[in-house]
Amino acid sequence: MAFLRGSRQQGAPRIDQYAQTVEAILANIGIDPAAARMAMSDGFGWSFQRGSAMIEIYVTQKDTGGYLQVLSPIAHLPMTGLLPLYRRLLELNLQMTEAALGVYTDIVFVFVERPLDGLDAGEADQIINNVAAYADELDDKLVSEFGGRLYGRI
Repeated sequence: MAFLRGSRQQGAPRIDQYAQTVEAILANIGIDPAAARMAMSDGFGWSFQRGSAMIEIYVTQKDTGGYLQVLSPIAHLPMTGLLPLYRRLLELNLQMTEAALGVYTDIVFVFVERPLDGLDAGEADQIINNVAAYADELDDKLVSEFGGRLYGRI
């Protein structure tokens, strides 16, 4: 995982080098990278379960540069009582380090998106583990407190 050290002198790492780092991180936390790999047309992706939460990791190249995105869809919004839930999500955002909560369509996500430029293996490992820990901790709590349902559950 040390490929990023000294990379500035030798040119920027390629996106596939970042993907190799992610796969090494997954192996270190007991996830089979090959089994977790998702088919992607424009980069690399992995998906794995951490407790009750599904974690997704993407290494992609966009016009503005390469990005690491780690996210976890944790809960579907409840039908009522959204204002107290939104307030709680904002309060939790202030307490979280290197992760945030957001809503897309009707799903609450824990997520991080970070440019690949300057990213080292230790930081990538920390991001992946933070998102996974927050997602596994918060999914059941939020559904218990506000209703809705866990992501992926009928």
